[in-house]
Amino acid sequence: MPFNRVLAVVTDDPSDINTVSRAADIVRDDRGRLYVIYVIKVQRSLPLDAEIEDQIARGEQVLHRSERLARLARQDIDSQLLQARDIGPAVVHEAIVRDADAIVIGTSYPTDYGSFSLGNDIPYILEHAPCDVILWREHSSAAKPAARTSRNGRG
Repeated sequence: MPFNRVLAVVTDDPSDINTVSRAADIVRDDRGRLYVIYVIKVQRSLPLDAEIEDQIARGEQVLHRSERLARLARQDIDSQLLQARDIGPAVVHEAIVRDADAIVIGTSYPTDYGSFSLGNDIPYILEHAPCDVILWREHSSAAKPAARTSRNGRG
């Protein structure tokens, strides 16, 4: 299946490197277009279009780094800084607007109170995306090895 329009979500996380690299590889193979987005989560106490200078500067820096990392021709990549209340719905909306064939998103080994957790945004994207979703989870030494069983299912 060709992926002509791929949306890569960057979050200033170590997984961004592999997220952008994999997304660029996909569009490069199919001569497609890569859309890299960074979503600033705006607190409800602020207007949605609030000028949050430090977060805007950080987002622009992440997008510039992602463009260099993708190593695609200028006409094959587009980056965009978005502001939204929640990241998941913003990503899904952008995928609809761009008519994306796939979303590539990454995460480090996320924990919530010491347990593995994907948070709220990634499950939302997985459930509501109008296209394929490729999730990249970074390896972590904190990851617990799975219990091994023999082929016959006994210890």
